[in-house]
Amino acid sequence: MSPKINCIIIEDELPAAQLLELHIDRFEVLKLKGKFQSVQTAMSTIKEDNIDLIFLDINLPGKSGIDFASNLPPGISVIFTTAYAEFALQGFELDAVDYLIKPISFERFTRAFEKFLKLKSASGQQLVSQKDATSEPFIYLKSERMSVKVLVDDILYIEAKGNFLVVYTKSENIKTYLSISEIMERLPEGLFCRIHRSFLIALSKVSRYNSHSVNVGQAQLPIGRLYGESVRKAIWVK
Repeated sequence: MSPKINCIIIEDELPAAQLLELHIDRFEVLKLKGKFQSVQTAMSTIKEDNIDLIFLDINLPGKSGIDFASNLPPGISVIFTTAYAEFALQGFELDAVDYLIKPISFERFTRAFEKFLKLKSASGQQLVSQKDATSEPFIYLKSERMSVKVLVDDILYIEAKGNFLVVYTKSENIKTYLSISEIMERLPEGLFCRIHRSFLIALSKVSRYNSHSVNVGQAQLPIGRLYGESVRKAIWVK
């Protein structure tokens, strides 16, 4: 049995922390020891729980992630997770394992984690398999008299059309007779954002955005006037 890798998340934005936790949970070898909103609240866990890896935001209340990482003791690795691409050079100068730009896809997270394992390979750690695919978060949607299993990570966005929804995924579009409010109750909290009365998007699938619209996959979707502030909080940098 492979030894566990103890890790923590230091991230003050709840949706970003929840997404990281879902990614971490898909690796048997990773043991999440805690989630923290500032470096100050994480200190006791770092000292007491033999932390190997920290997923660390940069723009934090109080002490910044850059300042904190520069004073970590040897043996603790850092993967920076931030919305600020301009800090990448500083991150690598601190010998960070990797630098991930939000929203962080599972594929990009996996590459960063594999890089960490390669750097630690001298100690005998090896890459372990992800949990079985059946453990991936999913929901069932009733469509055309059938219940269809839909992996949460496959959902790009959801559009309300009259009295039904169209769920756009990586492989197909699914029509189901639910409201946006009803489907939001079934989806994991923090991974999706309502941007318009007719649109719900997967935050990790946003490729571009401005104050008026977001790009998800090949679609450009409008931001409704009443949803601008909640969208800004979910995907805009502070």
